[in-house]
Amino acid sequence: MNEAKADTKGKVLYGKLTYDRVPSTPENGLNYSAVVQKPIRNVRVVLVEYSKEGGANTELAVTTSGEDGSYSFPVPDLVTRVRVRAYAETTNPPLRVQDNTNRNSYYTLESAAITTTAAVTVKDLNAGSGWGGSSYTGARSAAPFASLDTLYSTARAFMAVRPLVNFPLLLINWSVNNRPEPGDIALGQIDTSHYNKAVSGIFILGKADVDTDEYDTHVMVHEWGHYFEDKMGRSDSIGGSHAAGNIIDPRLAFGEGWGNALSAMILFPDAKYKDTGGVGQARTTIVIDMETNDSNDPKPGWFSEASVQSMLYDFFDPANESFDNVALGLGPIYDVMTGGQKYTPAVTSIFSFTNALKAVPGTSASTIAAIDRLTSESGIAPIQDAFGTGETNDGGNAANLPLFRQMTVDGASETLTFLADVDNINRLGANRYIRFTSPAAGPIQVIGDSIRDIGLTLLEDGKKIAVADNNYTGTEQFSFVAKANKVYVLTVQGFVIKSSGQYTASVRIASGDIAGKATIVNQKTKAVR
Repeated sequence: MNEAKADTKGKVLYGKLTYDRVPSTPENGLNYSAVVQKPIRNVRVVLVEYSKEGGANTELAVTTSGEDGSYSFPVPDLVTRVRVRAYAETTNPPLRVQDNTNRNSYYTLESAAITTTAAVTVKDLNAGSGWGGSSYTGARSAAPFASLDTLYSTARAFMAVRPLVNFPLLLINWSVNNRPEPGDIALGQIDTSHYNKAVSGIFILGKADVDTDEYDTHVMVHEWGHYFEDKMGRSDSIGGSHAAGNIIDPRLAFGEGWGNALSAMILFPDAKYKDTGGVGQARTTIVIDMETNDSNDPKPGWFSEASVQSMLYDFFDPANESFDNVALGLGPIYDVMTGGQKYTPAVTSIFSFTNALKAVPGTSASTIAAIDRLTSESGIAPIQDAFGTGETNDGGNAANLPLFRQMTVDGASETLTFLADVDNINRLGANRYIRFTSPAAGPIQVIGDSIRDIGLTLLEDGKKIAVADNNYTGTEQFSFVAKANKVYVLTVQGFVIKSSGQYTASVRIASGDIAGKATIVNQKTKAVR
């Protein structure tokens, strides 16, 4: 929309907005010698009256830049000096780049004073990279617009295949001070580029000569993928450190595999996830090929993020491998992520996603067979349901299967075995799963006993409804009011790590309250040992 004062008599100011895009290489980080200028698309552009005293800042008109970065303003006849100001924000989808180290101030690209005495005035603006040949010597004004443009393209890719989708506002927090150390995000201590659910925002590294991610498009899309799960779908990921070869909790494996796979889908045919950094941003520290189903996956299976990302990408991409005859494109993947995956009674994993994909109405037997073939390529048995029923790959330890132990209320207790030699509590060996169906509405109690440290969490369609995590040893318990004929998932987490051997916990599920009333026990903060 363009709004201007009524005294306009034909004067026009127009131009194009661009930013410097610095490409990355598979081996040598960012390539500043190959910079290209890309259009700044769909951003808010304001015509501001100029005052040499610096006191006036009157907005004369507002418009939105085109897909080619173009903008145009009618200029009031009495106005002869103006500025053009472009904001690093879009309206559809709603995205905004802000400086988390400067009170969340907006990033803008602003011209110097422009004389508008002629009937037509042309003014192009470019946000420069700030690169001086061997280091950054100027303002890095391109970085916010590069970050914005990557995620604008990401959201628009979904909007192209599902036009009715409406994305909520996403805040993109970038700063030259954002560095890979934990601490205060207002000081730039963001640890790593990540999505923060609490503030509905992405935080992007920007510390020169250490780690910058504004031009690492795969990293940017990966983090947007976590925003998508949070706002449009569902994620049960427990987070934490992870790397290729780790046998991790399947919720975490799916969340990280999804982010990586999505980056390759959006940036197709560039299926190589790249992360650059170091002095001069001259190193490519990570390269992961989504099209490779074996070399990046030393321990394939449902517990491997590498397996998950390869499967998801193969579901999307054209059939180009002997075992890959599935080519769904982005639309069906959106449908599953916002449908069956979102509403699964199990936890979000490759089992719940693939089960929902196979259950889409109209899916042919040949497509299901092709999906099963892709699954087997990643060391996973044909997926029967969202709970991993029938899976035979135990990741090297029989205690990891079955993934979900099925229990009945007032039935026999279940003994769970945990692995103490894991290095993180987000590993598969530290997490066990139980499912049960409430026979009727009413109170149910859950009791876990162990001589080691465990915690209990009850989920209803992914929503945490009860937690018991008070004792370092002994009994953890809670009671809750169940719905009739409802499937519940109980996760039991072991907190003993970097040790040896195994330990067990016994779980009982019974009707009735604990201490005569339904209770929810709040989770305490505990150090990981």
